[in-house]
Amino acid sequence: MFNLKRDAPWFFQYLENYYHLFLNVRFNNGATIKRNIKFSVEFSLQGFEGLLFYMYKPDIKKVKFDLYKHSIDQAYTIDELSFTLLNNAINSLDFVIIPFGYFKDEHNFNLDIRCNEAESSFDLYTWAPSNLYKHIKSVIKIANQYSELIPIDDYKGYYFQFNSSFKGNETGRLFDLINLLVDFDKSVDEINNSPMFEPMDSEIKSLVTKSNEFMFELCQKSVPLDVKNIVRELERLKFNIDSLSKEEIFNWLDDLISFYSGRPKL
Repeated sequence: MFNLKRDAPWFFQYLENYYHLFLNVRFNNGATIKRNIKFSVEFSLQGFEGLLFYMYKPDIKKVKFDLYKHSIDQAYTIDELSFTLLNNAINSLDFVIIPFGYFKDEHNFNLDIRCNEAESSFDLYTWAPSNLYKHIKSVIKIANQYSELIPIDDYKGYYFQFNSSFKGNETGRLFDLINLLVDFDKSVDEINNSPMFEPMDSEIKSLVTKSNEFMFELCQKSVPLDVKNIVRELERLKFNIDSLSKEEIFNWLDDLISFYSGRPKL
């Protein structure tokens, strides 16, 4: 039986400060042998506008992720996802969706898992971060926990509703997430001096390029001078990204965030 407290997501320490959806998918390996399967995640997120980042672990040493631009009342199908089934009867998969943007007062979330190679079932949870007493010593302990979403069945079909505590993350925090991915990619088994996960260089560069393109689209018509300068810097990063290492990308974004966050507001 899946238990969030016992079976916490392997990347939880990286995502606890983000509002996110945690999807626990269970596949029944009827063949009882190790094999690779394909599946898709179909969802419709109504009443939200912004960017959607997803992340999951298809194999013991792999991390996969991507970013989508989401408009109001839009449906998606994430195809060609893969997962390695071990020789256990039930295999569990952690799948995270992190929204960057804004929810309306009323929003619905339809979700379906499609797999022709194995039986599947899933549970869906939300996480709302708490920064209370995070940076000071206190006798008060914050016991955040995931909230399970219960599906609703009516004439609209099978869907979920978020409570008022669940929100979208600020769009600018997407760059913080990219920095976390760079840090995570540096994780090394010190004893064997070998990476714990396969390198994610190309995936991270693709994510930076895609996020820059989406940010450019947000800067239309008349914008403040500081915003124009930020866009120019991001454009420079975009055109130089193929020649940069992950560390150089990280430093560029970090310097950009530090410089503009410290400037007085006009």
